Amino acid sequence: MATSPTTQRAFSKTTDDEPAQFPTASTRRVWTRIVAIILFFAAFEGILFHTDLYSSIIEPVSTTGAVELQLRNEIRRPKPDRHQVLAVGHSRMALLPRVVNEEQPGTGYTFATIAVGGTTPRTWYYELRAVDPEANNYAAIVIPTDDYNEPDFYDDHAEREADLHYILARLELGDLLDFPWTYQKKQSQWVIARGIALKGTIYKQDFLDFLDHPRERIAKARYYASDSAGWYYNYRGNETNLTGVQVDWAHRTIQFPSRFSTNERKEIEAVLFPDLPPDQGHETAYLRYWYGRIIERYRSSGTKLIFMRVPRAPQSPPDVPPKINSAVRQVASQPNVIVLDERLFNPIEHPELFQDGMHLNGKGMEQFSKIRGAEVQRVLGPPKS
Repeated sequence: MATSPTTQRAFSKTTDDEPAQFPTASTRRVWTRIVAIILFFAAFEGILFHTDLYSSIIEPVSTTGAVELQLRNEIRRPKPDRHQVLAVGHSRMALLPRVVNEEQPGTGYTFATIAVGGTTPRTWYYELRAVDPEANNYAAIVIPTDDYNEPDFYDDHAEREADLHYILARLELGDLLDFPWTYQKKQSQWVIARGIALKGTIYKQDFLDFLDHPRERIAKARYYASDSAGWYYNYRGNETNLTGVQVDWAHRTIQFPSRFSTNERKEIEAVLFPDLPPDQGHETAYLRYWYGRIIERYRSSGTKLIFMRVPRAPQSPPDVPPKINSAVRQVASQPNVIVLDERLFNPIEHPELFQDGMHLNGKGMEQFSKIRGAEVQRVLGPPKS
């Protein structure tokens, strides 16, 4: 059906006038505001979270704060020469530097530690980058391992998101090209990349806590920054012990004295008799990669890398066939790598020297420090002038 000239004019007018419903000037103002907001938040994120500003006032007893505190203490620690021996590691790296430095003087070496409970070889690499940027501060780095046979775990360390939280303050935008891709799963890569680029998404709860009590947080952070090095150095360990505990490895049973509660017994049993998946080499592959990166970083530096097995349990487990292709056994042939005898700490695997199923108490830490100090000094030899 044909339309009338009047209808055609009305339709034409409506069509021609449609752009006028969205004024160009208004559109530009909206986009200007959006861009301004994005730039504001990018600047806020960059200035607050991608500089030393926020990491200096982060909660000191948080995962990120604990690592950052140890790193800053070590960076500030006087190092008059390169005759320094640094331990990295987790909570089972039970070194008391005071014991070695005070009770074995005259060796020429000074011992220190940046071990933090919950850290892993992935985080150790970045911790070492932070305290030793030129790879020339230390005569030796001591690296712990729980088991030279490196069994697999249900918790795959290669995909451990918590590593980001521990080392977050030391990751830079440039690490977007590397750190996320050390994870295998696409979801993990995205989460890690987002966390590095937008650190505020990780710091969110800590930042809200800071806003609730800013003065108290700043005072606490300053207190820890000024005094914590002394606390750590003079730490003497826990007095709790497992005296009376008897482990039957063959039957996977433990006899406990009556003083142990049901929960304490369950916790120790879970540690000593863990549920492990069939070994498919995942843990070894993970360790081979990160040991390799640490070794490569120090390859031309002259720094010795000393690997050691930590004390395992309050009673020595039975010997098992060695896993010949384990990461730690494979790196033993690398230049400037020393792998200590895995039985070195068997003599202190006794109930009276442990506070729980895997951690030494104060007396155990003292014995461990003496043995480890003497062995490290033996394999290094006298310091070179």
